[in-house]
Amino acid sequence: MEYTPPPAKPQLSSRANAFSIAALMSSGSSKDKESPESTIKPLEQFVEKSSCAQPLSDLSSLDPHGDFSSSPSSLCTEPLIPTTPIIPSEEMAKISCSLETKELWDKFHELGTEMIITKSGRRMFPTIRVSFSGVDSEAKYIVLMDIVPVDNKRYRYAYHRSSWLVAGKADPPLPARLYVHPDSPFTGEQLLKQMVSFEKVKLTNNELDQHGHIILNSMHKYQPRVHIIKKKDHTASLLNLKSEEFRTFIFPETVFTAVTAYQNQLITKLKIDSNPFAKGFRDSSRLTDIERESVESLIQKHSYARSPIRTYGGEDDLGDDSQGTQSRGRKMCSSDGLGM
Repeated sequence: MEYTPPPAKPQLSSRANAFSIAALMSSGSSKDKESPESTIKPLEQFVEKSSCAQPLSDLSSLDPHGDFSSSPSSLCTEPLIPTTPIIPSEEMAKISCSLETKELWDKFHELGTEMIITKSGRRMFPTIRVSFSGVDSEAKYIVLMDIVPVDNKRYRYAYHRSSWLVAGKADPPLPARLYVHPDSPFTGEQLLKQMVSFEKVKLTNNELDQHGHIILNSMHKYQPRVHIIKKKDHTASLLNLKSEEFRTFIFPETVFTAVTAYQNQLITKLKIDSNPFAKGFRDSSRLTDIERESVESLIQKHSYARSPIRTYGGEDDLGDDSQGTQSRGRKMCSSDGLGM
């Protein structure tokens, strides 16, 4: 049987060819290919182009709570940490940083840490507390903290799977802020003897915030970072970190998802059980027996259930709303229910 080749496809005009299936598919795939700049990891992209007209902060302009002054001009909303990795000087390379209450952070990280954000600002629990070694005892240092996106995704919590799922692309980035520790500058001798606690850092979703709180998007994942800068003599303010000697430290176990209300009930229970100031919530019956046993077994896996540190501030360290919530006897049903 003689083989008959199929008839040749008719040639299309250039205009008609543009609307062919192959052309449309190729154009669609080309749009999916992002430029090299847009494929930079968000953790790097978030902190590039470090130029800011205003000083990061005149150290004398910090109020007693460690926030920036209320004047909008005192807030630098551009990131100051350069993208290109900078090899620290020999002196700065000797500095090491340790995360205090690491076991407490590990417990939350195992479940997927969540942090409440509110319009007025909410303190973090657990708190970022660090200690330094290898510093020059006679030098002065400024310690800062910022929080940057982990990726370019927005998340949602799947209750039927008890896990976080990608819900789409991230919302537009919010103004970047660095939180200067209110006790800065520290002497090296002070840093060798004491830990540095960021218990007064507040998280907000208010884009118009003028209190120096760190602005975050809800349902996005974030990574806190700690920076230590060697303070130069005869300089009272920071103009640009490119010209400063500094080191940055990241602790992966402190990654968290920003939320306006807790999504995972196990996180809620663990925060209550780990928080010395959450007595008013310990009798909550929202958890099932199985969920309660899961959290209790998780707590028992570690050496302690609560942070051993009690010396930082009073009950207000945990959040603005915790005392008011306890006095009113209100049940934990929204983001206003916990100051954690």
